[in-house]
Amino acid sequence: MVTRLVLTVDNHDAAATLVDPTVEEQSTTTLVATTTSTQAPTTTTTALPVMPDPPSLLLPEVKEPGLAQGSSGDDVLAFEQRLRSLQFDPGKVDGKFDSATRGAVEALEKLMGLERRGRIGIAERLVLMAFKYPAPLAGPDREAKRVEIDLDRQVLILYNNHLVVLITTTSTGNGRYFCGGNDGCQYAVTPPGKFAFTFGSVGWHKVKLGMIYNPMYFNEAIAVHGSESVPTTPASHGCARIPMHIAEYFQTLVTRGDPVYVIGKQAAPTSGGQSPSGSTTTTIPTSTTLTPITAPTTTSSTTVAPTTSSSTPGTTFPPTTVAEPTTIP
Repeated sequence: MVTRLVLTVDNHDAAATLVDPTVEEQSTTTLVATTTSTQAPTTTTTALPVMPDPPSLLLPEVKEPGLAQGSSGDDVLAFEQRLRSLQFDPGKVDGKFDSATRGAVEALEKLMGLERRGRIGIAERLVLMAFKYPAPLAGPDREAKRVEIDLDRQVLILYNNHLVVLITTTSTGNGRYFCGGNDGCQYAVTPPGKFAFTFGSVGWHKVKLGMIYNPMYFNEAIAVHGSESVPTTPASHGCARIPMHIAEYFQTLVTRGDPVYVIGKQAAPTSGGQSPSGSTTTTIPTSTTLTPITAPTTTSSTTVAPTTSSSTPGTTFPPTTVAEPTTIP
């Protein structure tokens, strides 16, 4: 007896029938085999942009005490170009070591834990040649556009799309107990926490405690503003001072609502700090708990005309009300 195999295929099902040719009519048995495919679920993750470390670069050799304010030449030009490429702003890249160049070098020294002397020496050269960006203090998964103010290292870093676009030296509250502001006697501190830019104003503003330039407020009367004095240590009444040439355009890089992270330990009172009773104060709050965003307090106001950045879209500042008497420079 010859048995033939008839195989029919339809999609994923296969049917096989055995037929005996010696029998005209008979019942047939159909075998059905079913195949199934199991596919693992797919998960889509979006990787956050990571600031790429720059390639190493050979820079001119320097001898101690190094290049300093007043130096000039091709060596200075090479270092200015390197600083600019790393997002430290040395001002005009022209081979002249001026105050803007010094501020950029001080920002580098602060960020990398070098001696804060504002000179390009052997250590500064080596760091610049093999520079690596430090990890964000607020964490890599924070807002894509934000400002971080490092109280410990006294630097301000601006991120856009998670990438570093500016690193500058800053000087924050020095911890001294002072009187003379509109809020009575208080400690000169820059409180740690999470805040947001609320408004900005243009030009020089005279307040009870001094002069401030192009302030951008983020914590009531505390602002990031330009100053002709930005020491390497905390020296302000609470604001975050930045160099004048950076304050010229800082407002074009940020907008209202951009988060500001103030991270680190606020300055403790110095030997000159006095409490209202006259006794020396040794401690002040140093909590790093994130605080809610607060609106500025206004007692008397000055209207400032709007400004528009021609190079950066979306950075127009409408007329604002500046609480001059309560500003802490």
